[in-house]
Amino acid sequence: MRIGRRKGFPGYANTLAFIVSFIATLGLTSFGAHAAKQKTVRKDTAKGKPTSTVPQSQKPTGGQAQRVSLRQSMFAPVDAMEKREHIVHRVRPGETLSQILARYYVPDAEKQFWVRSITRNGGSHVLPSGKEVHLYFAKPMIQRPSRATFGQLKAIEYDQSDTFALTWEKGIRGILFQKRERPFDVELKAVSRSVENSLFEDGMNAGVQPALLTQLAEIFTWDLDIENDIRKGDSFKILYEQRVRKGQETKPGLRILAAELISAGQKLNAIYFEKQKGQGNYYNLEGKSLARAFLRFPLEFTSITSHFNESRFHPVLRTNLPHPGIDFAAQRGTPVRAVGDGIIAEAGWNGAYGKAIDLKHDTTYTSRYAHLESFAEGIHPGIAVTKGQLIGYVGSTGRATGPHLHFELYKDQQYVNPLSVDFPAEENIEPALQKLFENQMRTYLVELTSSPQS
Repeated sequence: MRIGRRKGFPGYANTLAFIVSFIATLGLTSFGAHAAKQKTVRKDTAKGKPTSTVPQSQKPTGGQAQRVSLRQSMFAPVDAMEKREHIVHRVRPGETLSQILARYYVPDAEKQFWVRSITRNGGSHVLPSGKEVHLYFAKPMIQRPSRATFGQLKAIEYDQSDTFALTWEKGIRGILFQKRERPFDVELKAVSRSVENSLFEDGMNAGVQPALLTQLAEIFTWDLDIENDIRKGDSFKILYEQRVRKGQETKPGLRILAAELISAGQKLNAIYFEKQKGQGNYYNLEGKSLARAFLRFPLEFTSITSHFNESRFHPVLRTNLPHPGIDFAAQRGTPVRAVGDGIIAEAGWNGAYGKAIDLKHDTTYTSRYAHLESFAEGIHPGIAVTKGQLIGYVGSTGRATGPHLHFELYKDQQYVNPLSVDFPAEENIEPALQKLFENQMRTYLVELTSSPQS
């Protein structure tokens, strides 16, 4: 019997081994199927859900949906098995980046690494109260019974301004910094209007926003006098884009893409065209620029209260004196802009001119801006400014009866009437871009001519 048992044992062991192997095979097959299922789920939800105070039933629409989609795709994990959690943190008064990271249990060494990277690339160590900071964590595969369950910090993003967002993402070569434009919704609109009283009055009565009317006036400012040349029976058409960002629905960005203005039977056209991304200008149908090296006015379109005159009755001194400039009606605090590129020669008190700025453009031209309330930040003698840059604000300093801007232009150190100088056009469309310009022009003109007259 003993010999029989010993001879039978290998057979029993082999049978037992076969059963164990069979069970293991079933387990591995089940585990593989489960793992494949888990992999699919993780891939679909790699970002995780952002922590927010918005109820889950409220789904984002429009620009909001576009912005959320962009953030999710931008920080998608490289490893499909990696699950990320998106947390939105609202900055508390006086809270620093270091304190924010500590709140989410980022280790000290990692925390210092992130803070150095952020401040080095233009970020601020102390963020404004109420700003939203987006944090992306790689969640650990196995959750530990600890409160520090956010995982490793992979990316940080917050809005620098209404236009740009700053992002930092950790990769194999360190932290990558990017500055990108915030997403927005774009809508094309067209408006057409005949003039009964004035361009501004009739345009606003038709619901056209003042910003568009100001743009229209400035586009054609070197071709006609909007204030005096527009008469009853004239008309205008505008094709424009309206850009809206989340949270700024009441402050849409407006830009004219094409315009048509008929005055005294003369038809003027303007087409917006960008030679480089973000750097556009207006051209007529022949591709000639409508802009000049100088702006016609140092303010957005406004009325002129006193013209250039060799002998004008001075309202303060009560006597006839030369008026070597132009006075523009404007409220106190209205932004004043440089009419051309140049170097600030003087910025300070200048006797009867009050607070004034002298801007030297080149060896020929100099411009003066007087009676200012204050100067723009960073404006001082020796600094270079560009055409259209904010340099000061309208006031009534010096010998002035009320808020207005006194503007003078010098040519070869002699007073000249700013409205009598006709500067040459800046540039035309190069032959290499002519075909692209013509295609865009045809598209805009079709949209423009299809707008009904109102």
